[in-house]
Order: sequence, then C-alpha cells, then structure tokens
Amino acid sequence: MATQKKLSHPMLGRSISDIFEQLEQKINPGSTYGQLFYSTSVAFTDPQTQQEKNILVKLCGYGSAITALIENHVYLVSGKFIPRNIKTTPVFHYDSDTIINLGETAQFSQSMCDKPSVLGLDVVVSKKEVIDSDGDCASKTLHVILQHTHYDPVTKSQVQFKSLYHVGGRKNFANTFGLFQLGREVLISGNIVGYSEDQFMWIVNAISISITSGSQSTTTQSSRSTQKPELVSRRPGLISIEDQPEPAHIEPQTQSIPNPGLLTPPNTVSQEAEVQSNTPDAPESGNYYDSIVSTSGKKRTKKEILADAKRAKKNLSTATPYVGY
Repeated sequence: MATQKKLSHPMLGRSISDIFEQLEQKINPGSTYGQLFYSTSVAFTDPQTQQEKNILVKLCGYGSAITALIENHVYLVSGKFIPRNIKTTPVFHYDSDTIINLGETAQFSQSMCDKPSVLGLDVVVSKKEVIDSDGDCASKTLHVILQHTHYDPVTKSQVQFKSLYHVGGRKNFANTFGLFQLGREVLISGNIVGYSEDQFMWIVNAISISITSGSQSTTTQSSRSTQKPELVSRRPGLISIEDQPEPAHIEPQTQSIPNPGLLTPPNTVSQEAEVQSNTPDAPESGNYYDSIVSTSGKKRTKKEILADAKRAKKNLSTATPYVGY
C-alpha cells in the first residue's frame, strides 16, 4: 500500500530575541541533550497607535545545558515559526548552530521593532483586496491567507497553520494580484508587522514574491540538451599561428669551390658558346645521343680528311732524317 506523500510548506524566520526568562528543559535521564525553552517576544509597530507592541513567544531549541541561552542576553536566532492558530503562546523553533550572541540586554541599544523576517512557502486559501486611504492618496492592498504544513518537534506530528500576508499596491506588486489563485503554491518573503488576536496568526508585509513551478525531470532536460543540432562552423580550417609547431631545422647548403686546375679557360667557354649558337637544331630521332649538341668544331668531310692525310705523308717523306751521333 502506497504511503501518502507528506507535504512541507514551512514558515522560516529570523529574529532578534531578548531572552528574559529561562523555562523548563526536557532532558532525559542519562543524556546531556534535550529540548530547551525560553521566553522572548516579537516586536512590531501597532498600526492603530503607532507604538511598539510585543507578542510573547516561546523560544524552543535542541541542545545541551552547556550551550543553553543566557537570560538577559540578546541573540540573533534563525529557525521556523509554528503558530497553531489557537489560543496559546506562539512557538519559534530556533537552530542552535546559527545562534549569534549580541551581548547583554542592558548594553543592546538597537531597536528590535519590525525586525523579525519571514520566508514562507505556502498555498493560497483566501484573498481579498482592501482599499487603504492614507491622506489624499488611496491604494489597494491584497490580503492573502496562506496555509503552511510542517513538522512540529514539540507535538512530534505534522501540523497545519495559517498566516496573513499583505501585498501592497506599489508599482512592483500592483500587477501581481492576479498571480494569487486559490490552491496555488507561492513563496513570499517579508517582515512581521502584526498579529491577529482574533485568528491567532502572524501578519507579514510582503517584500518579494515568487510563484513556484513545481519539480522538473532532469532526464527530460538532459535529453533535450543532447538533441540540439550541431552548429556549422563559420570559420572552417581556422589556423592559429601561435599554436603551429616550430618548422624543422634545415642545414644551410654550402657551395663547393671548384678546383682551379679544372676551370675551363675563358676562350674555350666563349668558343663553345659560339659553336652552340651557330649549330642548327638537330632533327628529332629515337637516339638520345643524337639530340646532344656537339661542343667541338665543325666536322670535316671525308675528302678533307684524305687530303690532310696525303699532305701529312708527303711532309714525312721530304723531312730530313734524324742522324744520331
């Protein structure tokens, strides 16, 4: 059988508390920790008399006798309000880990009026617009009753209680009246400005308002994020010069100095150049060596070669023979 889901709509708060009486301590035998109770008050300005008014509050916390609060000392306490909307003293459950000792009451000169703050997560159960006439200027104020549900450490059970919130007609709130629908969950922060002695509930002046949207599935969000189309790069092939690797080191080529004895005489070079310029282009053939231009003088004909041979033979025959001694 499925268990019913327990709702949690707390009325968190912070207050400057003057501890003027230490009440009972519920500490079990053999234990050093238990519930500690004190008497303090919540101060606000009475809208009728414009005088400071204090509501007696029972301050409740969990701790030990060593960490107990001291009478006639002022503390900054944080916790949660649990007014039962019945004719009994309202209770404020403080968190012992966030206590700040502000010193002795006689030495504390700051005003504690209208300083208690509230952060309430609640459900709208009633609303009504009220016209406020301050002199010549008339404005509307929305009175919203919100219902809280939270665990009560004293009764050790889940309790429900209501609080009255005043939403002013200022510019930043004038368009928010329509957001307060019956059954809607809202988050309101403000400061305590009164206490309804007829309905036994705190009156809070709203400072900020937020409409909750409920829980969201993280799986749906992650799947949506992964289905986004890939963006086409508008800078394809982008190269960063600073990120490029250093070029490989290339050894400089040294120019070899030819042997002076092998140098071609200037006249020979000029003659070869002249021969190359005067030589007609050789016809194309399949033999590679036929395409090479000759660097020697002009070729002699066979007739010239035979004539030169005859002259050489004649010169040899007419030459004086060598006689050795």
